[in-house]
Amino acid sequence: MLRTVFIAVIMLLAAGHAMAVSVWELSAVCGDDAKIWCEGVSYGEAMQQCIDANYDNVSKDCQAIADRIRGGEKVSLF
Repeated sequence: MLRTVFIAVIMLLAAGHAMAVSVWELSAVCGDDAKIWCEGVSYGEAMQQCIDANYDNVSKDCQAIADRIRGGEKVSLF
C-alpha cells in the first residue's frame, strides 16, 4: 500500500513539474535569441513579451518554449 501511495505522489509531482517551464530551461533554450532580439529587456514578463514579439525571428526551440508558455505553462524557478 505504501508503495502505491509513493508511486502516486511521484506521478503527481512529475505531472505538476511538466506544467511549468523552468527559468533554467528558458534561459538555456532562448538565451542566444534573447541576446539578439531582446537586448536590454528585463527578465520575467517583459522578456516573454519580447520573445513573443520576435516569435518569427527566434529559433525553433525557443518558439517551442514560447508555445508552451502561451499554452498556459508557468515559468518557475525549478
